[in-house]
Amino acid sequence: MHDSIRELIQSQNACVLATSRNNAPHASLMGFVPSEDCSTFFLATYRNTTKFANIQANPEVSLLLDDRAAHPVQDRRETKALTVHGRAEILKDLEQCRTVADILRRRLPHLQDFLNGPDIAFIAVQAVDFLLLQGPTEAIFETADPSDP
Repeated sequence: MHDSIRELIQSQNACVLATSRNNAPHASLMGFVPSEDCSTFFLATYRNTTKFANIQANPEVSLLLDDRAAHPVQDRRETKALTVHGRAEILKDLEQCRTVADILRRRLPHLQDFLNGPDIAFIAVQAVDFLLLQGPTEAIFETADPSDP
């Protein structure tokens, strides 16, 4: 994985999750935690949401991460934006859900009450490919390779 992609993933904790069902797109601001190799993104949502229904109907999703907050408005040419195309899986294994919940609690303490709430689903998005835009003109495209350290 390109260092710039890994660094952006590791430096962020929020993304926009794009889902769709019946050709109707839906975008949601989400907290996330990446796996150690940055190929999987872990998120949580209530089960009674549009995003959850969309994932059940169509597991193909996109994530958008960016570092615009690190750049003053007058110098946004340095902003990096990463689009991750992936496949979402609703986690069913209780032990895996507990582990993901603990990791999310540690990295996103502001979500404690939400994560302790009823009817939470934990989702793993396995990356298929990455498109990193560095400023308005430079792009890096990469297919996810699970064997890449």
